Amino acid sequence: MDSASGLSQALRGLLRAQVLAPGQRAAVLRLVAALPGLSYDGSVTDRAGRPGGAFSAESNGSGLPARCTFVMDRDSGRILGDEEMLTTRAGALNVPVPSVISYAAYLSARRQ
Repeated sequence: MDSASGLSQALRGLLRAQVLAPGQRAAVLRLVAALPGLSYDGSVTDRAGRPGGAFSAESNGSGLPARCTFVMDRDSGRILGDEEMLTTRAGALNVPVPSVISYAAYLSARRQ
């Protein structure tokens, strides 16, 4: 597994399991910024219709070339969603390329 894939998988797991406090969210943003080969893809609308900025990194950690993208709220720094998309070949998956193979939209969260 390459470092971009490992870090993006770890971040997705954390975001799906925890409600982050502001300091934790800042640490996550620093980790996203450290993704090898990170690029800013500009303004996007996430799958829930919210505006944000997209940041992506190429990966082949799953054994297939993929692009890992995080969408962030520009004002709060909150991660709105993430997705992984096959970019050049699908191996034995028998899907067209490009194909999104996973995504999540983080709609609401609260600390208890």
